[in-house]
Amino acid sequence: MISKKYFSSYVFGAIIVSLVICTSCNKTPTSPVSAGTWTYYKAGNGLPSNDVNCIAQDNEGNIWIGTDFGLTRFDGKNFFTWQQNNGLIYQSVTSIAIDKNNNVWVGTPYGVSKFDGTTFTNYTSANGLSYNLVYSVAIDGQDNVWVGTGDGVSRFDGSNWTVYQKSGGTSLVNNYVRSIYADDSNNVWFGTEFGISKYSNSNWSTFLFNNASANYVYSIFQDTQGNMWFGSLAGAMQYNATGSLSLTESDGLVNNKVEVINQDHSGNMWFGTEFGASEYNGSNFKTFDENNGLASDWVTCILVDKSGKIWFGSKNKGIAVLEPFKQ
Repeated sequence: MISKKYFSSYVFGAIIVSLVICTSCNKTPTSPVSAGTWTYYKAGNGLPSNDVNCIAQDNEGNIWIGTDFGLTRFDGKNFFTWQQNNGLIYQSVTSIAIDKNNNVWVGTPYGVSKFDGTTFTNYTSANGLSYNLVYSVAIDGQDNVWVGTGDGVSRFDGSNWTVYQKSGGTSLVNNYVRSIYADDSNNVWFGTEFGISKYSNSNWSTFLFNNASANYVYSIFQDTQGNMWFGSLAGAMQYNATGSLSLTESDGLVNNKVEVINQDHSGNMWFGTEFGASEYNGSNFKTFDENNGLASDWVTCILVDKSGKIWFGSKNKGIAVLEPFKQ
């Protein structure tokens, strides 16, 4: 059984309130013999680098890939790469987000680039960013661009930048913002190195786990049921209005450092770690690594594309794409 854990939240300095405990059913880790058809992309056959940091899909179905040596677009047949000599602000890409107009927003350690398909427009701290080291980029329901950095969050409304930083108990909980997620209700969630912040209608809420390691948050995701998921140094946490559920190595998760979360078209949750990926169907885990499909055990990003294919970016061996067997 999953150990009982409490998820605490305080809003505007209010007393931390422990949520209702949710106890899960038994979870048994299993390793599949075969899950579908695998395809691989590496440096030399399309990618500019085997170090893949992020993957996104645009409104036209193109796959955008951020690597340590450039931004790449895959149209299903051909790869096209842009680097600094093409206008990209810096060639190491840490995050990608795509707005309603199909502009590609690219985060790097030296600022943000907006790419309209022809021209790059670059933004740094001189233009309004809170800091140039960018960890995460996201687009909310109003098409605002949110940029998480090593020193706060910056929001771009199309004309102006607004900076949000830690200030007492009524704003961002920590300035190291590792992940950003805009949910279906237009709340914007921020995973930091010390807790989670939520921005809703100009108001800030702070959420803290009792386990300190769980407050170092790498990834945030909302599933099709509206549950929020948080990946941290202490595993994965599912959270909703009534309680929380913690998943760790003792439950079948391949590793507790969960860097990325996604959900496939069958409703299975996927968790990417440095030691492989875990598929979770609500009861059981399946482990994927280099022995049964992945290009590398270190999974840095997961994309489920419009057709249902699952893209796994890796730290050092390119991309593995799984086309699951249809059930």
